[in-house]
Amino acid sequence: MGMAAQTSKHLFVTGAAGFVGAAVVRAALAEGHRVTALVRTPNAARLAGLPIASRTSDLADIPRITAILADVRPDVVIHCAWEGVGGRQRAGDIQFANITTTCALADAAIAAGAEKFVGIGSQADYGRFDRRITEADVPNPSMLYGAAKLAACHLARQRAEAAGVGFAWLRLFSVYGPDDNPNWLIPAAIAQLLDGHAPRTTPGTQRWDYLHIDDVARGILATAATESATGIFNLSSATPATVRSIIERLRDRAAPGLALRFGEVPFAPDQIMHLEGDNSRLRAATGWAPRIGLDEGLAMTVDAMRDARRKAA
Repeated sequence: MGMAAQTSKHLFVTGAAGFVGAAVVRAALAEGHRVTALVRTPNAARLAGLPIASRTSDLADIPRITAILADVRPDVVIHCAWEGVGGRQRAGDIQFANITTTCALADAAIAAGAEKFVGIGSQADYGRFDRRITEADVPNPSMLYGAAKLAACHLARQRAEAAGVGFAWLRLFSVYGPDDNPNWLIPAAIAQLLDGHAPRTTPGTQRWDYLHIDDVARGILATAATESATGIFNLSSATPATVRSIIERLRDRAAPGLALRFGEVPFAPDQIMHLEGDNSRLRAATGWAPRIGLDEGLAMTVDAMRDARRKAA
């Protein structure tokens, strides 16, 4: 099952200029799919040179989004776009708008004759468990970001199921890889290590579930292309590692021998110490499985950031 067994699809990808969206676009092209990318502004750097059609619109412009989908008429809509994924916006009112735009996008996809809608959720849908999480766990999100993702999932799912359209929602755990947003833990740590500085960190004993961006994109595409893969899925590595071990591996690749200092930053009062997603449901439904181990993926990410710096110099 999974991508290799599927026929070519016409995919409409929102958030296509983002870290996850652009990876989905690249992987889809490599698998022989046709892609129409939705971007907010033209000439997105992550999509430069790719043989895709692109449409420019803000998701909040619902009449335009509806018209675009009516014209494009894709087989599958993959919804990667989301406002306010970091910082204070995670608790801001922009999250309410995300619910509206997701539902409107689902309505437009249904009206345009799409056969499936795939939304990208988050481990934040669940809230705090501090253990391995399965799709059977009852979500109790602890922040507005997760609550909005959960609400968007339920509302878009109801619309799709009522219309007889396939629906899948992938709860993405932690993702990393080349070209990530620079303020997240792994790229920020690499940047400091390449400068010869030890990152200031917590004790690093928290265990985190990181999945390489290429495996993320493959999981999303396998879900999009497998007709029977519907419902909620965890998109995760299911092999958590301590933050300390991640920083140590990055140091060994980026600045061998550099002394590290752990514990200079205290844990936040609400620090989750164990974040892990069970991915067996996605594996069974699509045949997907992670291919890039953490050692390999971290090394690839360090090398890519080092090369990017050399080219920019």
